[in-house]
Formats: sequence, structure tokens, C-alpha cells
Amino acid sequence: MLASALGFAIHGIDAIPVEVEAHVLHGFKSAFTIVGLPDTSVREARDRVRSGLETAEYAFPSRVVVNLAPATVKKVGAGFDLAIALAILAADGEVPRPALREVGVLGELGLDGTVRPVPGALIAAELARRIGLVGVLCAPESCAEVALVEGIAPIPCHVVEDALAFLRRGEVRPAPAPMRQLAARDVPDLADVRGQPLARRALEIAAAGAHNLLFVGPPGVGKSMLARRLPGILPPLTPEESLEVTRLQSVAGTFFPGDGLVTERPFRAPHHSATAPALIGGGADLRPGELSLANHGVLFLDELPEFRRDALEALRGPIEDGRLVIARARGSVAYPCRTAVVAAMNPCPCGGAAGCTCTPERRLAYRRRVSGPLLDRMDLGVRLQRPAAEVLRGDRPEGTAEVADRVRAALERQAARGGPPNGRLEPARVRRDCALDEAGEAMLRRAIDRMGLSPRGVDRSLRVARTIADLAGTDAIATEHLAEALALRLGSVA
Repeated sequence: MLASALGFAIHGIDAIPVEVEAHVLHGFKSAFTIVGLPDTSVREARDRVRSGLETAEYAFPSRVVVNLAPATVKKVGAGFDLAIALAILAADGEVPRPALREVGVLGELGLDGTVRPVPGALIAAELARRIGLVGVLCAPESCAEVALVEGIAPIPCHVVEDALAFLRRGEVRPAPAPMRQLAARDVPDLADVRGQPLARRALEIAAAGAHNLLFVGPPGVGKSMLARRLPGILPPLTPEESLEVTRLQSVAGTFFPGDGLVTERPFRAPHHSATAPALIGGGADLRPGELSLANHGVLFLDELPEFRRDALEALRGPIEDGRLVIARARGSVAYPCRTAVVAAMNPCPCGGAAGCTCTPERRLAYRRRVSGPLLDRMDLGVRLQRPAAEVLRGDRPEGTAEVADRVRAALERQAARGGPPNGRLEPARVRRDCALDEAGEAMLRRAIDRMGLSPRGVDRSLRVARTIADLAGTDAIATEHLAEALALRLGSVA
């Protein structure tokens, strides 16, 4: 007999419906075949499903053929286990077929028949709503994700028998405890950073316009402290941004069971030993990397020259475009990466501490570990110095709340113009929104000649000047705004 269940293939931050068809025969030589472009983990479902059903005391058919359609889509992961098991039981007459057509199925099976969570439950639930299903049979740990999608009922299945009880009689075991309310995270206060007025100003500009930022300075001067305080001066995530960030965490498998939508801006700080796939994503299942997991938040690259060259070069296009495409022989996926990149580096191999004996050649070789094209994508650059004793022990500086108010006002001005944050303006909008007066044009022409600015550097300097004007609350970019933008660009590693 033949029956089918509806599973989900997770593809990037989208899902594809997969018809899990099962054909069972009794009295033939024992065989269990899965076709439809399965990967190794899907083919291994044969052993998990057989053991899970036999443990639940169901007689496993002699011959089973399972087809995962469409066959043109690669099937990856253990998320098809429960759908395969239910399709087999339906084909064997244990499950009413009409009931199985009304729900989606997502979950891994243990050898004892328990149902385990898999990444992508939120994305699967969104697809279930689009195609008119009423609910999703899933592991209890996945219910919080499914419940985020209005109109789709999470149906918790601790074991295979729970799925059968629902499909036969509509019975549902008690759902897991309501999603835990996340306590507000203690956001580091910008007031903790003493001194460094230029770096603090650059951080404010970066937040107000979604600009990339590079700090250069010896160890201990506050580079990491400043970077970790950037999320606190950014405005809260919008509902759309929150959903997109949650989708990415769901796909990556970093969504904590029981959490609701992610409401805090991500802050990712990978170690400098991270590989290119770790930074931009990839692997057998094309999962998102650190750059996409920092979407709508901050990616902090400490000790920038210590990262692998190929890993850094892989960032160049995505941080420019705000979108990342991972292409492999079997297909490609696209991930958003509208991420503020903050990088930090020492001025020389020894760190630039007192008594540095690095030669000019060693300093130059150290800086050249980071390519010019990547540095050109850093809108702002600041060299930090050690603060004087009276500054370190002086009065408390301005805190996060005051700076966040100015940042919010500047971003509201940008939204009122109908465009994205200034750091992501397209060239056509740069010409329109970042127009200069005659004096500003003359200053920019001189800067192009003296600083050797590339066309990209010119565009980025204009975007920063536009942000500085927004922080000042003015519609026109004045010469002092452009001068500050050019000074911050020149000061990166000079």
C-alpha cells in the first residue's frame, strides 16, 4: 500500500515542502530503500526508523520503499525521520491518511522511538502556514519555535505514539512549559570607557549610520570594550528584524529551546583561528556563518591581522552587499548579512607597548596581512592611545543612554528620507542624499588628490559625512561634517 506525509527541506532561511511517500509490501525479502536524493544522514534514517518503530512494538513491513519528492532537491539531516515513520505506518494501515495530510512533520527519531528537535522548526512552520496546514508534529523542544508562527499549532510528540494518538483520536499530550521570558541582558555601559573621545565619537557615528569601523591601538586601551558597547547604543530590533534574526538562529541550531523571538541585537566575536566557512557559512548543509549570525547586529573581529587571509577576503563582497550567497556544486543558498563590522588590531606584532623594538619593515609586514581592499571597506578608522592617569581616575564620562538617544534621532532622520541607513546607501542615493555645496566640493576634490581616495572611498566618506550631519540634526552636509568624515577615514592606520 502507498501513503505519504509532508516533511520539510530547510534551504537557507526558507523551506521546501517534501512529499515523503512510502510503499510497503509484506511477505517479500526484507528491504528498506530511501530514494529522492538523500544524503548520508537521511539514508541512515533506515536504522533509526526501524529501531524506533520496533521499540514501539509495531511490526515493521518486510519491504519498504520511501521516496522523498521532489528528487531534484538534496535532502539533508535527520529531520525527515518522523515523517518517514508516519508515512510507513499510514501505508500499513496504522494511521488514517486524511489526518496526515493536514499537518507537517519534522523531527529526528531516537532508537527508542523518542522524537528529538532539529534545526529550522520556525522556517518549517512558516511554510506550513503558507501552504494551508493546521499544525506541525514536532519534538516538544521545537514547539516554542513553531508557536511563533500565528495560525500554526505546535503538536508536541515526545515519542512516536504521541503522533499516532493525535492522528487517530486528536489527542495531544500536554505541551511543554510556556517559553521562558528572557531576562534583559546587562548591556555594558559606554561610561565604563574612560578617555578615548575620538574612538567614542567614531563608535557613535558607526551606530548612527551602520558604518564599518576599525580600531588600531596597543593592548588594553579599550578596543574590545568599545566594540562590546556598540549593541547597547543601537535601537531595539524591529519586529521584522527580530523574526529574521530568529530564523537564522533556528537554521544554525543556536535557538535555545523555550526561547521566544530574539529581541536583542546579536554580537558575534569569532576567534581569529576561524576558517572562511566558519565566518561566511558553508559545510555539508550550507549553514550560516558568523557574518550572517550577526545580521542586524555586530561582528567583532579582534586581532584582525591574525585571521586567515582567505577568511578575511571572503568577507569583502558580503559586507558591501549585505547579502551572502554560498554556492556549491549541489546548489546555493542566500543569507542576509546586514551587519556592522567592527575590527581591532595592534599597531605592530608586539602590540605597540612601551619599549617596542619592531622595525618599520616588521610593522609594514604586519599591516599588510590585511588587504587594502578590505581596509577600504572600513568607513571609519581610529588610532587609540593610552589615556593619562587623570583621565582614568577622573569623572564618569557620558553613558550609553545619552548616546543611544542621539543615535536613534539620527536613524529616524534617515528613515524619514525613505532610504536605508547611510552606510548602506546605493550610489544613486549617495548622489542625492549626500550632495555638497561649493565649498564641500572643493574640499572633497583636494582630499581625493591628497589622500588618493578610491571611488569607493569617496562614496563611503560621503556616507559618513551624511551621518555626521544627521547626528547634528541638519539637512545639509557642511564642510565641518565632511572634514570630520575625511579625518576619521585618514586616521585608520596612518
